[in-house]
Amino acid sequence: MMRWLFRLGGGLLLALVLLFAGFRVAAWWREGPVPTPPQMVMVATGYGKVAVQLSGPETGRRVVLLHGTAAWSGFWRDVSAHLAAQGWRVIAVDTPPFGWSERDPQARYDRVSQADRLAQLLRATGGPAIIVGHSFGAGAAVELAAGKDAALVDGLILVDAALGTLDPPQGRGAAAATLSLAPLAQAVISASVTNPPLTGPLLRSFLARKDAADPWLATLKEPMRREGTTAAYAAWLPNLLIVNDGALSRTRAGLKGIAAPSAIIWGAADTVTPPAQGKELERLLNLRSAIYLAGVGHIPHIEDPKGFQTALDRSLIAVTRGK
Repeated sequence: MMRWLFRLGGGLLLALVLLFAGFRVAAWWREGPVPTPPQMVMVATGYGKVAVQLSGPETGRRVVLLHGTAAWSGFWRDVSAHLAAQGWRVIAVDTPPFGWSERDPQARYDRVSQADRLAQLLRATGGPAIIVGHSFGAGAAVELAAGKDAALVDGLILVDAALGTLDPPQGRGAAAATLSLAPLAQAVISASVTNPPLTGPLLRSFLARKDAADPWLATLKEPMRREGTTAAYAAWLPNLLIVNDGALSRTRAGLKGIAAPSAIIWGAADTVTPPAQGKELERLLNLRSAIYLAGVGHIPHIEDPKGFQTALDRSLIAVTRGK
């Protein structure tokens, strides 16, 4: 009996390994050389070239848009057009390894490195700006506002910020350590994030208004066709799960020390970063405005475009008041 169970277990394990290997081979097959879209502008930094989309008058007040996990600047398309029409100089960033930016061979995707990359980009494109950070993108935004280059942040607007548990214990955590193994991380990414049949279900899992996903699926998939996407996402993955890497943005003291006027916009029906996390940020930041959008989940700017744009307009007025 035991021998039979061991054989069964071994067979199931082999089948699982072959399944994940199949996903990885499929990723290699579908990813290849693709041209960078003509609207992307490549900005040189010490971490490689960062792709951005620029819109609005060059003389306008600057606002930077940072996307969430696996997204890219294309997800800000409607927001960028809205802001540009009001005279803002909009810089929508592809934060590596996502979008069309160069991937870092050294995989420097931790929050401190992302903030430094952003600081270099700001200097290269004209200096300080108001930073709008959504989800994972809020980590770099907060780190920049809390760190040595805080003077580059004229204002901070956080949208359903995925900052994780504040004041966590020291260490990387078991999940991050496990997924530092490249073959395992690549298997996980190829079976999930970069697996085309799962793109729709994964995006919908972030939303309260599920039908909002469909118009954005092609946009989400577009840069995933690039060569090396699965490997690059896998190299980034442990940073999503790190418990404590010493970043100021992971501490209450770091958030309390941010001088920049701040605002938050949150989906009231967000189950990924629940509104309770926004409430905690209200108590920690130099807050000027807090807006919760009813019936909206983790990606307000695609779930309720008009509601989000109105909330963003109000937030921008709040953080620029007196400046």
